[in-house]
Amino acid sequence: MPASVAHALRVLVAIVLLSAATALLTWVQRDEVILSWAKGNPSAQEILASGGIDALRDSAIVPKFVPLAVVSFVVFLLLAVVLAAFLVDGHGWSRLVLTLMAVFGVLVAALGLLNHLPVLLEVLSAVSMVLYAALVFFLWRKDTSAYLRAH
Repeated sequence: MPASVAHALRVLVAIVLLSAATALLTWVQRDEVILSWAKGNPSAQEILASGGIDALRDSAIVPKFVPLAVVSFVVFLLLAVVLAAFLVDGHGWSRLVLTLMAVFGVLVAALGLLNHLPVLLEVLSAVSMVLYAALVFFLWRKDTSAYLRAH
């Protein structure tokens, strides 16, 4: 296995760990996440003004950010493990799917930056964008291509 594939796998592990940290931070900072979401929602602002964060947290209009983050992490983890196994085994299509996953990850991270999340989540979003770019870089190196062609 060439160094570029090994580096791609290391970057993928870093992305998975960063995703776990993001899910955990979503739980730790759930009130801040809800307040960030509420900034652009007039109905949420009314609930916040009349009942405070407790009323807003209990409201049916607030998305369930923590369960969504946990489920997204688990799905991403499983997908990353499967795709990494196929990449190591030399299946070229796994590189394409990992690239598409990276593009999707950059879009999700950009949305996080545009929606004014808490600062730590914005930092994790920016770091994830860099890691996704590194993943694509290593996936499309010449030695990765040669490795995938040989299998």
